[in-house]
Formats: sequence, C-alpha cells, structure tokens
Amino acid sequence: MSYQNILTQSRKHLAWIGLMCLSSLVLTPKALAVTSPISAGTPEGWWPHFESLITLAVVVAAFTTAWLLNHARPRMRTYGLLLAALCCFGIVAWFVVSLNTGIIDHPKKFQAPMDAWKPTLLWGQVIIAGICGLALLGIAQRESNSEEILDITNENETGRYGRVSRIVHWTTAILFIFMIPTGIFSSMIPEGVWFRSEYNVMHKTIGLIIFGLVVFRLIWNRKSKRPALDASLKPLEKKMAHSAHILLYVLMIAVPVTGYVMTSLHGYPAFFFLIEIPSFLEKGGAYVVWGMFHKYLLQYLVYIVLGAHVIGALKHHLIDKHKDAFKRMVL
Repeated sequence: MSYQNILTQSRKHLAWIGLMCLSSLVLTPKALAVTSPISAGTPEGWWPHFESLITLAVVVAAFTTAWLLNHARPRMRTYGLLLAALCCFGIVAWFVVSLNTGIIDHPKKFQAPMDAWKPTLLWGQVIIAGICGLALLGIAQRESNSEEILDITNENETGRYGRVSRIVHWTTAILFIFMIPTGIFSSMIPEGVWFRSEYNVMHKTIGLIIFGLVVFRLIWNRKSKRPALDASLKPLEKKMAHSAHILLYVLMIAVPVTGYVMTSLHGYPAFFFLIEIPSFLEKGGAYVVWGMFHKYLLQYLVYIVLGAHVIGALKHHLIDKHKDAFKRMVL
C-alpha cells in the first residue's frame, strides 16, 4: 500500500475516533454517570505503579509528537500532526471515561466559590480539544501534499528558532496543556477514592518535568540567542508578544513551584515517577495561601495568557498573513 493510501486511511480512522469521542460527550454522560458511592479499594488486576507507566507514555507521546512536527521530511511531519490529533482525541476519550467515575457530578466539597466552575471549564476544554483534533487532521492533509524540506539547525537562527528550541517548546506546550484538564479533575477527586494518589503521582511528576524543561529552555536561550521578533509586527504587537512570553515563562515556573510548596506545607510528598521526594518544608497552615495561588489565581492567569498567546499567533497567520512570523516555531 502506498504512503498516500496509508495516510488517507489513517486520517479517516482518526476522524472516526474524533467524531465518536465528541458524540459520546453528548450521548453518554447521563448513561454512564455513577450515582452510587465510589469504591475506595483498588481493583484487583491493576499493574503495580500503573500510574508511572501512564505518565511515561504521556511524556513519550509529547516528545515524539514534538520531534516529528519538526522533522526535516514532510512525511514525518504529517505523522506528527496525526499523532497530535490523536493526543487531542485522547483527551476527549479520557474525559468520557472520567464521566463514568461519577466524580464530575459528585466532586469533593468545594473549597472556594470558583470550584463550582470546574465542571464547566472541563467541558469547554474537552470540546476545544476535540475541535483541535479535527483541525489537525485537516492540516495533516495539507502537509501530506508538501514537498518542503525543513532545513533548520539545532541552534537558533537570526529569523527562526532551531530544532532544539522547537522540540522543547512543543514538548512543554503539550504537557502543560495536558495538565490543565487533568489537573482540574485531580483537584475534584474526593478523599478516599482509590485512584486519587495515582492521579497525584502523575500530576506531580509531569509538573516536575515541565519545570525542568523550562529551566533547560532558559539555559539554552543563553547559549543560543533567541531570534528577534518578526519585523512585520507593529511596535504595540511586539510589546504585547514580549510581555506574553515573559508571563508564560513566569507562569510555567510559578505553577509547579507553588504546587510543590502547597503540598509540602500540607504534609504531602512530591513524586517523580516511582521516586517519592519528601517535603523539605515544615507542615503548616500556610498551605491555604499557596493553594489559592496554585489552584485559582495562577490557573486563571494561565487561561488568559495562554489564550492570548494562541489567539495572537493565529491572528498573525490567518488575518495579518504574516507567514514568516508563524513559521518561526512551526513547520
């Protein structure tokens, strides 16, 4: 079978998966929702440390997607787009499974009025993930007809980012976006539910990895100077883009740091896969203050800044037709 036939079949299969996942959001919530008390016992037959295996699979998928998206050959970039679409549909499928736990309908007791928004936020984020998955299939179709070789070096260049920056950027972005809905769901799991600890292991592990990637990116930017902002941008747009970049870096450092301090002051350890990292802080009531930053203030700042970053990039590409500005970091 030829490459084009394989690609066509792959897109059709992924499109069906995406449509099935999206339709299940409408058809299954009431049918699958569990209204009885949630069992606190871990079911028999689960692999030991399965949460670390799932976490490893998520990290590998994020890195592989980022690597393929920045491959020199268009065929490999097409596979990267298909994998990115599959990741989006995976979020939708995860949410459908999460509906079956009953937690979204029966979360733990609200700690603040804003907690009541969490189910709505989850629904919105998952619908966006499904739409993005379908859009990525369309972009994969376009890329499959491309013959353009992506000729970039590992280090940054004057007008565009190099391969190292691109892979780190997209790996971080995929993991950070993955953490938004799963983090919200993790904070909704009541005490005593058997998989609460497993979710926390995954959440904390990926948080540490994101922190490490951001630190590496900052060090790499010192070694390989970032390209200047695109010349086609207006002065105000340059200031806004620069401010958004700084805020994103601050948030990607502040979110895991405040999360670690919050859980440490609450008396809980951190995790890196199977490794338990004991708290270096004395248990105290200040965790409430750090929790307000981690769970509420920073969370909504992420929505605003990340949304502005994405909307700005799409505006330059689709409305202003600044093709070079978009290609500084993609394809």
